[in-house]
Amino acid sequence: MNTCIECLPCLGRNAVDAVRRAACDERLRRVVLQEAFRLLAENDYTMPPPYLARKILDTVQKYTGCGDLYREEKRRSNLLAEELLAELPKIPEYCGASFESRLRLAAAGNILDFGIFTDLDIGKALDVVRSAFRKDLDLASVRKLQEKMDSAKGILYILDNCGEAVFDRVFMIPYREKITLGVRGRAVFNDVTAEDLPGCGLDGWNFVDSGPSGIPGTILSECSDAFRRAFETADLIIAKGQGNFETMNEYREPMAFLFLAKCPVVTRELGVEMNSLQVRLSGMEPPAGAESSCQ
Repeated sequence: MNTCIECLPCLGRNAVDAVRRAACDERLRRVVLQEAFRLLAENDYTMPPPYLARKILDTVQKYTGCGDLYREEKRRSNLLAEELLAELPKIPEYCGASFESRLRLAAAGNILDFGIFTDLDIGKALDVVRSAFRKDLDLASVRKLQEKMDSAKGILYILDNCGEAVFDRVFMIPYREKITLGVRGRAVFNDVTAEDLPGCGLDGWNFVDSGPSGIPGTILSECSDAFRRAFETADLIIAKGQGNFETMNEYREPMAFLFLAKCPVVTRELGVEMNSLQVRLSGMEPPAGAESSCQ
């Protein structure tokens, strides 16, 4: 997806948030923001929004020397997600033996903004998770994805955020032996890096990182050789989160995008409602007719 005018307020908020985290000096903050907004005004809008988000973070790091600005947030997100997993028996709609149910749980991580909920009451967070089991879902695509995961010999599962990845783990466990995790090559927002995997309960899983570009999405031309090989040799790519959809929506390899449609640009592109739960398939045709597996 190309960057458009509607993307600029969100990218601007990214810049402000990163500067607040990285610098206390007000003068330095203004200098960095001026440079970041100049970049937004002059950059290549044929590239997707996550590409510009990386450029903004690079600008912040150049002036402040900051490291992983979201390290503590990621740690708290994982702890909250583990607490929520222990509360799953309180969600009667959840059925661990059901593919659809585990997929909804994985999607719940994209619905739950861990950056907001980490300091809130766990009961409120659990209500947000429960909402994933009430949302409409394209069950034909769910069934087709299950068939493809069952038959695939190798799956590249590209993770999104910490916290969310804890829920992904539950979804992936039956397929662990055929899965290679895709992670960011360096810290960007609260996205999962190799260093974050143990905190997500994914220590010891096969993984490949996207390389030094650290884009909060997947642009193959910016990825490492190892990541591109994993992408090209996988029978199926599963990509979590809207950033991965924005950067790969035009690819035609066998892919499944799992995300919440959170912005008007994406909803307009897809012709769907805001905050709708999306299972979008590429390179696969969903079968006609499917029923819920556990509801």
